[in-house]
Amino acid sequence: MANEYRVIRETVQLSKIDGDLNVERGVVDASDSGLVVIGVIRCEGDCEFTGNVEAQSIISRKGDVQIVGSVKADSIEIKNGSLRVKDSIIADRIRVNKRLEFGESMSADTVRVGGTLNALGDCKASRINVGGTFRADRRVDVDHIDVGGSLTTEGETTSRIIDVGGTFKANGPLTVEEIDVGGTFKAEVPVQLVSVKVGGTVSLVGGKVEKIIDVGGTLKVEEHLEFGDIDVGGTVRLRKGGSGGTIDVGGTLKIQGDIDFKKIDVGGTVKIDGTAKGESLSVGGSLKTFGDFSVSDRLKVGGKIEVDGNLKAQNIRVGGSIRAHKVEAEQFIETSNLRTRHGAKATRIEIDRKGHVEGPLIGEIIILKDRVDAEDIYGDRVQIRSRCKVGDVYANRVQMDSRSTAKSVTYTDEFKVDNRANVINASQKSEKLPEPPL
Repeated sequence: MANEYRVIRETVQLSKIDGDLNVERGVVDASDSGLVVIGVIRCEGDCEFTGNVEAQSIISRKGDVQIVGSVKADSIEIKNGSLRVKDSIIADRIRVNKRLEFGESMSADTVRVGGTLNALGDCKASRINVGGTFRADRRVDVDHIDVGGSLTTEGETTSRIIDVGGTFKANGPLTVEEIDVGGTFKAEVPVQLVSVKVGGTVSLVGGKVEKIIDVGGTLKVEEHLEFGDIDVGGTVRLRKGGSGGTIDVGGTLKIQGDIDFKKIDVGGTVKIDGTAKGESLSVGGSLKTFGDFSVSDRLKVGGKIEVDGNLKAQNIRVGGSIRAHKVEAEQFIETSNLRTRHGAKATRIEIDRKGHVEGPLIGEIIILKDRVDAEDIYGDRVQIRSRCKVGDVYANRVQMDSRSTAKSVTYTDEFKVDNRANVINASQKSEKLPEPPL
């Protein structure tokens, strides 16, 4: 049977115990050479150890344990109390019911804390689970961090998975594969992440998120951001632009700076203060840019587009109006109002009824529905429906319906005109049409 040494409500100087040590509301002074216990240290009530402590395991049923030094054990379990270690902790398994605090460093396999973990030194573990608050002042190297309340990191943090129920604030460098936060996530330095999922608000300085940023509320980024995909229910604000894949936003997208993207899909409005280039865009409300905007595939906007620059896409469909320096589409342009400085060009252009056009139209097929006002038109086939007013028309084949007016019509093949239509300067057939301005 192993030897057993007891310390009950007293202060005792010890250095080595060849067996178990039971301490009840006592103080063990091992400040000279440290304490080595071959067996188990069992504590009852508040207990204090001065000096370094080494044991097979440390168990406390009730009360706080304080170690003014370092501790090394296979396992540490404080069932109903707190553990405070002035220097370092080395253990395979640590379980503390209330509060765990250490000063220099902690190295462990698994750590479970019911209340608060206050890491004043470096922290290394396979897994840390904290029910309440976890604060780390220095380096954190933990494979999996699970916190029910809040997590704050001041130093460099490296992890595979961080799961926080409430708030996560990273004030130091952050390299993580997966972050899942129920409330708010804020990083004060550029991040290196794989994926982020947050229920509320995300605030980033910038950096890289390789796969996806999934946010229920708001995403704010202060510097340039590299991203895989962005999926946000509310608002996205990128203050220095970015580059990446799909941007899917339920509300508003605001970008200051240039943006390279694959796809933008926004339910509300988009405002970009810079040049934008991507594959496709779909916006339920309006699009406004201060710079050129181009997509290689489709552009669809429910409201209006204002581009302080050139607009280019494979096809353009806008429910309201388009305003740009120049508009070009490989396939078609469909809208109600089209205002350009230098013109609009597409294979097919269709202006909806009661529409208004400023600037020349250039295309193979151009259709103006009823009551459209337009300027000069250059095309292969031009159809001007009833009650339209247009400038000079240059086309191979032209059709003008009743009560429409054109300044002049020059054609090469055919001109069909209703007897109630009007050409102010008459029409003429020509062997060759003039070159369009685009």
